Amino acid sequence: MINDQQLWQGLQLGDRDMFLALYKKYYHPLLFIGLKEMRDAQLVKDTIHHLFLYLWEKRETIQEARDIKSYLYTSFLRKLTADWKKAKRTGELQVVWTTNSEDTQPNPEEKLVNKDQHTQLCAILVNKIKELPNRQKELIELRFYEGLDYEEIVQRTGLSHRTVYNKIYEGIKKLKSDLGNTQYERIAMFL
Repeated sequence: MINDQQLWQGLQLGDRDMFLALYKKYYHPLLFIGLKEMRDAQLVKDTIHHLFLYLWEKRETIQEARDIKSYLYTSFLRKLTADWKKAKRTGELQVVWTTNSEDTQPNPEEKLVNKDQHTQLCAILVNKIKELPNRQKELIELRFYEGLDYEEIVQRTGLSHRTVYNKIYEGIKKLKSDLGNTQYERIAMFL
């Protein structure tokens, strides 16, 4: 099992596989944290991508981090705040420039409707997760909410790899089935 320090050192050395492993490990936890801070899923996703792009570009000069998880979370939240402020400023400028044209920018009412739909979809997903059997619910929360990889889940729960994989797969399959294709696709658009 490769730990965060090894992934970070791989990033510093330009190892693409280590970099991608670091990205995959922290994508969903950062997404979850970002969506708790703000509801603009696209901005959150873009910020995650920009953060990792920055890390890759600066890999040769980036310093060693003692706690990779804390470093990534802190850097992400700072960047998310800066990106939000920038988007807000440029968004206001776009409104000034496009008031006389027919632009497809959502108006405040549409934004409110979209936010309400997002909130409703999140509530539906949370309720469906609560309905899962306890073990599936626990493993899905560890994987997607806490951002643990499969090895860390195995170590924390004492279950075998096969059990962890199977229970998470079964849980996701049940969620897809319970939500139906339409709701599942709408929820997936936000994640």
